[in-house]
Amino acid sequence: MITLKKKHLGPYCSFCPPKTTRAVYTDEHRHSTFACEDHKQDLIKEESKTRHTEERMTEADYQTWGASS
Repeated sequence: MITLKKKHLGPYCSFCPPKTTRAVYTDEHRHSTFACEDHKQDLIKEESKTRHTEERMTEADYQTWGASS
């Protein structure tokens, strides 16, 4: 999670109703999900879910890299 700087305070929170609360935080990698102070924990949960999904190997990954192990 990254804290947005003052010059980046443009996007709205992804968890609040549309265009109601400005975001203070964003996700680390894609910078596509934003959160206000109230939804900070929701952003942390979403980042951990995304990180877990990206860690697993697909069948193509296994056939390419995992089978030679």
